[in-house]
Amino acid sequence: MSATVRQTSIYRFIAAPKVDLDKEVASAEIKLSAFIAEHNVAFSVADHLTAVIKYIFSDHKIAQKLTLKRTKTCSIVNNVIAADHKEKLANKLKNTKFSILTDESTDIGTIKMSCIVVRYHDFQSGRIESKFWELREIFDSSNKVVCASAENLFRGLVASITEFGIPLENVIGFGADGCNVMMGEHNSVSSRLKEACPGIVVVKCICHSAHLCASEACKVLPRSCEDMAREIYNFLKSSAKRQSELKEFQTFLDMEPLKMLHPSQTRWLSLVAVVQRILEQWDALKLYFTDCWLSQRLLSAENIFNALHDPFLKLYFMFLSWVLPKFTKFNEFFQTKNVVITELHTQLRDLYTDILLSFMKRDYVMKTPLEEVDPALEKYHLPDTEMYLGVKVLQHIDKPEITSKPDIRCHFFHRCRTFLTVAAQEIRKRYNMNDPVLSKLSYLQPKAALSPVFRVNCPSLLPLVKVVPRIVSCDDDASLQRLDDQWRELPFSRARLPEDIDDVNSPDIFWNMLLKPSCDTQEAHFKELATFALHVLSLPHSNADCERVFSQV
Repeated sequence: MSATVRQTSIYRFIAAPKVDLDKEVASAEIKLSAFIAEHNVAFSVADHLTAVIKYIFSDHKIAQKLTLKRTKTCSIVNNVIAADHKEKLANKLKNTKFSILTDESTDIGTIKMSCIVVRYHDFQSGRIESKFWELREIFDSSNKVVCASAENLFRGLVASITEFGIPLENVIGFGADGCNVMMGEHNSVSSRLKEACPGIVVVKCICHSAHLCASEACKVLPRSCEDMAREIYNFLKSSAKRQSELKEFQTFLDMEPLKMLHPSQTRWLSLVAVVQRILEQWDALKLYFTDCWLSQRLLSAENIFNALHDPFLKLYFMFLSWVLPKFTKFNEFFQTKNVVITELHTQLRDLYTDILLSFMKRDYVMKTPLEEVDPALEKYHLPDTEMYLGVKVLQHIDKPEITSKPDIRCHFFHRCRTFLTVAAQEIRKRYNMNDPVLSKLSYLQPKAALSPVFRVNCPSLLPLVKVVPRIVSCDDDASLQRLDDQWRELPFSRARLPEDIDDVNSPDIFWNMLLKPSCDTQEAHFKELATFALHVLSLPHSNADCERVFSQV
């Protein structure tokens, strides 16, 4: 009798591998926490989210073992996700040149925070990235800081970098707003950085500077302009009845029923939208406040009624609707996340020239080096009637209700001239028209780099290399020569360049493409040049990234 032979089931060989359930649960909780943090969802949502997931996926083992609540979500975000992100970012900064951007603000809990952002070339994404580094509490009991002095801010800034083993030799640029504690010539954060990091490029936030130029210029205009805008908003903001009545007048005049906007107390450039909205709705507002004054006899309505019937006040609004967008468009351009530092010098000189030509003689402005033009020289000012104050002003300045009051008309021209003069003087004071670094960054624009004609004006990169010594040392003759050879060779080496490189307009994408090895040689022929260019493009131009962090927080 033969023994029965038991065969092994085939399912033992094809069965799924054993899953570490605890590890899968931990991974799920981390991903859920990351989702909550990324989309700025309140951590308290986790108290209910876990229960919902368990109910929906009642037959799923991972879902049933989730224990994610508010406290655990907060701990995972702070101690796992944030720590891992910062460690990876620190490893990148150890091996590349980068710039530091910083700003301070006080949150709703009256805690003064210092935001630190780093700007560098990320080899993984191939772009110049601005990454949040740290939100540091200035008056922290652990560091015994009693005031936000330049010394304390500097120490905190350096400590946040060096405690992760990142060498200060990798810091090539520093950007902040123009306050004295940050950018003062002596005893400031920037002056200390210049001592600790010789050759560092320090750049004031161009957006803050443009805002301050506009703010100073606006101070010379009649206070009644801002007062009227504020009074109109305050009169309507809390009354649904008044807003409904205004809407009836807007509909009667076939106007879009738009609400009045609130002029900011601190942001003068926000006045642009307010001015344009009031000008759009001027006729409807005149009818509405005429009705309010006649029917209700309110002092506030009477003041607005009188202002709306003042033709010169409307002229000021027309002037502002022309001149302020010059600053807002400039600001918006440099608040982008794209690499635009190569255009900063040209854009600012264009803005300055545009303002000068509005009230100064063209021959003087165009034939004099821009850095030598003095906006205050009255002998080069245009007569009142030849100044350019915008199309709307030109259309209304010769109307009978204006020309019948020559003294007030002359005063209007004087105020506008003073506005333009102050704006030009402020730009000149805050920006060097021959900035040694920014004036040379246009070299790195794709079209300029590929143009053989451009080499006539820029045969060598040495002038740029000399002003950024922390990127390439001027003592390393071999590196300098290799860099310059690649620069001179670039326009004439089309065979070594990617086929679609002519279609690229973004500087960081352009230079990153030159880091990739070619198919023929399996190496990047312009590696040193591209690396240098990408490091230079990491220099800061505005503090918009720090402001975005504060907005999110």
